[in-house]
Amino acid sequence: MRTNNVIRNIKSTAILYSIKLVLQFLVRIVFVNTLSVEYLGINGLFSNILAVLSLTELGVGSAMVFNLYKPLAVSDSETVKSIMRLFKKAYICIGIVILTLGCVLVPWLDFFIKEKPDIPHIEWIYLLFVIDSGVSYFYSYKRSLLIADQKQSIANFYQGICQIVLGVLQSFFLVITKSYWAFIILKVFSTIIENYMVARKVDFIYPFLQDKQVALLETSIKKTILRNVKALFISKLGGIVIFSTTNIIISKLVGLAAVGIYSNYWLIINAVHGILSKMFEALTSSIGNLAVLETEEKKTQIFKTLEFITAWTACYITIGLFVLLNPLVKIWLGEQFLLSDEIVSILVLNFYLTYMRKPVQIYEDALGLFWAKRYMPIPEIIINLTIGILATQYLGLLGALLGMTISTLLVPFWFEPYIILKNGISYTFKEYYLRYGLYTIATIAIALFTKYCYSLILSNRSGYDFILGIFLCTFLPNFIWLLLFYKTKEFNYVKIIIKKLMGKFCF
Repeated sequence: MRTNNVIRNIKSTAILYSIKLVLQFLVRIVFVNTLSVEYLGINGLFSNILAVLSLTELGVGSAMVFNLYKPLAVSDSETVKSIMRLFKKAYICIGIVILTLGCVLVPWLDFFIKEKPDIPHIEWIYLLFVIDSGVSYFYSYKRSLLIADQKQSIANFYQGICQIVLGVLQSFFLVITKSYWAFIILKVFSTIIENYMVARKVDFIYPFLQDKQVALLETSIKKTILRNVKALFISKLGGIVIFSTTNIIISKLVGLAAVGIYSNYWLIINAVHGILSKMFEALTSSIGNLAVLETEEKKTQIFKTLEFITAWTACYITIGLFVLLNPLVKIWLGEQFLLSDEIVSILVLNFYLTYMRKPVQIYEDALGLFWAKRYMPIPEIIINLTIGILATQYLGLLGALLGMTISTLLVPFWFEPYIILKNGISYTFKEYYLRYGLYTIATIAIALFTKYCYSLILSNRSGYDFILGIFLCTFLPNFIWLLLFYKTKEFNYVKIIIKKLMGKFCF
């Protein structure tokens, strides 16, 4: 059953994010051809400001989901009702706080922009971003129940429908009206409708949630949730500072145009990372179920396999981005939107370092090891902001990205694995980093070789070169990876799983 749930969730996630990725590309083409690059800039800037405001969520979602694993696994509907009642109250309060704080920031918007663009009513545009973020919390807590119960595919279905309709309508109104107002208003309505539809479906699947009589949550569970929320608050703070303040720093120290150009690359990388992350999230509830029911030996075996799969996909995706990111942007938007090879290399390196943390982060969430890493983000934040702000003044965009790279290498690169290896699974620190080093060296060598081979086939016909590059970056890295690792235990385990699932993974 656990395997079937994983397959269904991964399959639906892959379909959803493939649709979302295609739509984002198409909408961005329409966007850059109807509006100025400054609109791209404020789109990225305001999204980052609201991401910072979402810090008020305090990690409540992850803490609640973790505490739902056990009652769902043993069919304890009374405890589920009690947790969901608390979840509802918490998220309504969070939504109200975000709406309030967002409105309070309006008079200080100029602080985040180096040179204010000639965009009328920019404050009202920002308020629409605030509304979109705030109201999403009023229903989205119910989505978490589906995720905890290994039914993420249901939420993906509704999200997929809304994303398709939103993309089509946004493109249509951009072409007809050439107005950013239609673009963002449609986004607000889409958020409200999607969350409402998911909430109604959850009420249908779990009718006991409509019961008026709900027992008070056990004190021990409340204490566990509160403890995890405290730990997750600091952890969430670190993630937001590292990943959601880059556009703010660039906007303040470089300018909105730079944010607009950078946001195109971030759209691609974030879309790819989003697809992969959602697939990992689809695994988290099953790992959480495994943590409750299985032995330590089984948990360790699955971790090593997950680590191998992550390294393999990281090699494939990283090389594709390293070789083809600039050619893709050139075909997609034009040569005037290109970044230097040095900046692209740092972007890709940051993607690799972030993505390789996924197995550890999944086990942290599934095993509830939030408290153990509660202080980790503090030095990470200090290093990132210090280096990012100082380096951006001298190196521009490259400096902002280097802050993220250095802070990741100095703190979570070693601290997150340490937590898992000491608290979660039977796996030595030395063995973990020997494997990590081996996978990374293989990835770097294959990347450089693939880049060299790509340079040999260039014909100065961008579309033709890009298609050849896709085939090259698909075949060569995977072929070499198989030659290097086909005799390992992890590959043999993956091969067994694939053979079992071949018939189940068809449509």
